This record gives sequence, structure tokens and C-alpha cells, in this order.
Amino acid sequence: MGEWNFNMADAPRGEFRQVTRKIGKNEVTMEEHVPVLIIAAGNDLAVTPSKWIEKEQRWNMFTKDVPPIAWQPWPTHPEASS
Repeated sequence: MGEWNFNMADAPRGEFRQVTRKIGKNEVTMEEHVPVLIIAAGNDLAVTPSKWIEKEQRWNMFTKDVPPIAWQPWPTHPEASS
């Protein structure tokens, strides 16, 4: 495991991409949020996978009032190709 980063503003929140969907007979292009999975630590010693929930402006498994206190990037498999 890597080092904990206590600056949650540095945690990756994902990106937006353009998607086209068919709604009825119309094709509509809209923006969609694609979150990034991280490892997050809570102030109660819990460590859990988490991702940014754009619509709610909070981290998954946490609340706005009690956000994670630190994070690490999600690890990759040691045999995964880069």
C-alpha cells in the first residue's frame, strides 16, 4: 500500500464525458460523470473503497458532514499490463 494523502482536495473525482442517448425518437447528447475508485479512510478507523458522487457532492460511504480524512489511489493488480 502507498502513503495516505490527507488532502481530500487532491483525491481524483473522475471526469465527464459526452454520451448520446436515444430518448423516444430523439438522440440527446449529455454530459455524464465517470467516477474513479479510491481507498478512503474515515475518522472512525474505517478504510473502504469510495468514489465521488457528483450529484450529491460527497464521497460514497461517507456523508457531506463526515467526509473521509485521507485517501490512497486504488491499487492495480501486480500482473496487470500497463
